[in-house]
Amino acid sequence: MNLNADTILYAPCAMVMIDPSLTPLACSRKGFSVFGLRPHREPVPEDLVALQDALQSDRDLVSELGNTLDRLRRPGSDAHFRWARGGRTYEVIVGALSRGEDRSFLILFQDMTQQMQFEETRETARRFLEDILNNVQLGVVVLNRDMRITNMNRTQELFLQRLDVWLSWVEAIGMPIAELIPNDPPERWAQITDTVLEQGKSYEEARCVYETAEGDMILSVEVTPLKDQDGQVIGAIQVCEDVTERVRLEGELREVEIVAERLQAVKETAITVNHEVNNPLTTILGAAQMLLLSQDGLSDKVRARLQLIEQEVKRIAKVTQRLKDLDELRTDDYISDGPKMLDLGLNEDT
Repeated sequence: MNLNADTILYAPCAMVMIDPSLTPLACSRKGFSVFGLRPHREPVPEDLVALQDALQSDRDLVSELGNTLDRLRRPGSDAHFRWARGGRTYEVIVGALSRGEDRSFLILFQDMTQQMQFEETRETARRFLEDILNNVQLGVVVLNRDMRITNMNRTQELFLQRLDVWLSWVEAIGMPIAELIPNDPPERWAQITDTVLEQGKSYEEARCVYETAEGDMILSVEVTPLKDQDGQVIGAIQVCEDVTERVRLEGELREVEIVAERLQAVKETAITVNHEVNNPLTTILGAAQMLLLSQDGLSDKVRARLQLIEQEVKRIAKVTQRLKDLDELRTDDYISDGPKMLDLGLNEDT
């Protein structure tokens, strides 16, 4: 195509033709607008003079163009650089059109502002998501359709280090997830692959126990399918949570609950004993005390036995009361290496 002033003037893009001295020879209407200029409806020489003044006043552009033109030795060669003006960023592409004394160059200005803003927004979002993934207390592994690792966060690296697997996320990329943890059963991942990739369902394991140098590490694992906008499974995300401490606390809580249940059973038994035993004991105690108050006809031997009855009845009453008021289960040896008995603290009163 023969590039003349009219062809360039009505070109659908921003372009300027210059000579080696950076003097504009022709310019498109969009090219004028790049420099904030509005040419006449019919081009006049003054339009190019105004363009030259605007171009020469921009030191950064003049410097870049000067360096670029020196590198363009033959027609058809080109070079490019980024240039900013008026809050907008342009990709400037410079091409050599001819050589010799009549050398000329064509400059194209491609507005990259929106694309750069989009790229900046995308990069900001990527960094934000990466910061979240690396600070959340969950191990996250992203997998492709072949169940190979495409990303892994810092928490997952720490989980692996506790298993003596020293891999960074960069080193883990491309590795089959089934090979990530030594001695992980292959049939387990065969089942996960079938559930997640083939059936499109989530796979969960509440407690996966792994042996570490510090003791068992218990992880809760969930593998969820990743789907595209058409609902097709394109990969998966594995999320691991360390539930070791939670499981330990649940175990301790269960032990406390068991003790509480046993204590309640003892108390309920004590209430029954207190009712069924203390009532007749009260009658026995009352009769013994009435006999002791009687001064006639009691031998010393009978009196001693009545006093013993009174003493033992009171002791039984104390035992049943202690059972009813029990708030802690303590045991003591009944016989050496034999069954235990409840410690009611009776010896503390003696």
